[in-house]
Amino acid sequence: MTQDVHSALATNFERYEIREQLHDVPPHAVYEVRVDGRRAVCKVARGDTADPETEAAVIHHVDRHTDLPVPSVLAAGEGYFVASWLDGLPADDEVPSPDETDAAYARALGSSLARLHDATAGTFVRPGFPRADSGDGDPLAVDARDRWVGVVQGLLDEFEAYLVDTEWVDPVREVRTLVEDYPDLFAGAGDPVLCHGNALPDHVGFGTDASGDPTDIAALVDFEHALVAPGEYDLWRTAIPVFGRPGADAPRPALSAFRAGYESVRPLPDGFERRRDGYRLVNLASYFVALDVQNGGIGPDERPQADGMADVVSETVGSIRDRRV
Repeated sequence: MTQDVHSALATNFERYEIREQLHDVPPHAVYEVRVDGRRAVCKVARGDTADPETEAAVIHHVDRHTDLPVPSVLAAGEGYFVASWLDGLPADDEVPSPDETDAAYARALGSSLARLHDATAGTFVRPGFPRADSGDGDPLAVDARDRWVGVVQGLLDEFEAYLVDTEWVDPVREVRTLVEDYPDLFAGAGDPVLCHGNALPDHVGFGTDASGDPTDIAALVDFEHALVAPGEYDLWRTAIPVFGRPGADAPRPALSAFRAGYESVRPLPDGFERRRDGYRLVNLASYFVALDVQNGGIGPDERPQADGMADVVSETVGSIRDRRV
């Protein structure tokens, strides 16, 4: 699916201006625009895996049912959405790298995720995949599964289908087979909430105090990977790439602060640490797809990274199987 930014804007607004292209990373392109005299952003599909209409439904739900600072959706349709401009995000040269994140930042990010989860707790009976609903009322619907492990299997099925004609399908199948063999791998994960799915430093902005430490959340964007899932899914989706070294047994200090920030708002279920390796594997499986989508294929330049991820998958799968014997 692809969508033209001019068509998306002309369909919904009498007056519009395209100011600047902000991002062009497949499968989306994002533009700063003005529509009917107001500053806004327009996100359009640039590939088959893009689904801006569902992302718009998620953003609308968060805007209406939480107090978190997210954009307001101004228009949405097949392959695009337009949303109000949101100040407060870090500039590209201000996004902290994993090595630059400290305890104050980690606590602020953890508590912000907990606020999203707390505000949507009890809203969803079962976990599942968000989708846009064209009916009246809330545009967010959920393609639900009876159990969380069924959603995990559905995710892995999607990854496998996308990578089926590549050699990188093999690590995904390793993970899929492990989950089939041990369907209790994620047992006890908790009730479903709305998870952001990609709460990395470039998608979250904070106010700061006099010392420059992050305080309250100022902006939250990019819900394209949102999922109705146990809150700990969201935590590990953020913690593993940002606060924890993959494969390391000892967590970085910021990871403890991240967890403490979360638990200052809502508790985590028993077994949170025990399920870490399962989430690491699901994350890695998704990274193969992202690496392929964003680069138009996993070529020679991306191969070292993909080989390293495949090695971690095999090692982690083997470790889990050994512990289960």
